[in-house]
Amino acid sequence: MSSGSAGGIRERKKHETREALHRAALSLYLAQGPDAVTISDICEAAGVSRRTFFNYFESKDDAVMDWNEERAGGSVAERIAARPDQEEPLEAVHQAVRTGIVRLLEHETWRQRQLLVSRHPRLVPLAFAGNRRTRGLMAEAVARRIGAEPGDRYPRVLAAAANAVAQAALAQWDPEDSGAALLEILDASFAMAAAGFSPPS
Repeated sequence: MSSGSAGGIRERKKHETREALHRAALSLYLAQGPDAVTISDICEAAGVSRRTFFNYFESKDDAVMDWNEERAGGSVAERIAARPDQEEPLEAVHQAVRTGIVRLLEHETWRQRQLLVSRHPRLVPLAFAGNRRTRGLMAEAVARRIGAEPGDRYPRVLAAAANAVAQAALAQWDPEDSGAALLEILDASFAMAAAGFSPPS
């Protein structure tokens, strides 16, 4: 077996272990509530040792809120870059976010994660812990589209606004409702932003 093949197998096994811990933590949190679940419970459900757990996560909440960009088809910056050049920046971000959500909806664990957050508000800050990085990636991608610097006002404000719109749409959606309902809320929210937040008539 070549070193490349061995490395590929190791990476796949690491990915499988991480996913197993994530799924076990989610399932236990949903069934018992966050406070009743221990790291040992998660390890037992996933079939791994505590030592293995701490190779991947620092806490049980980290295991539950684990974020893998591949579930959304790569980073938001990559999806923005793939949009047509003639598309307005806000619409490019809208469609990039939408594509990511469509892909996330294919993963039952993502819907379970959203359901968990809706039931336990203390998890909301953890769910959005990566937002600063997401805003930065959005700003960089928008800046490239318009020939600006990532730190310029326009890309930073647009990224912050788009991120807030997406968060508001997720907060309004009931995870037990359909994915189509979420996309409808998302599209309406971005349309409101594109219209300059004019009040509905």
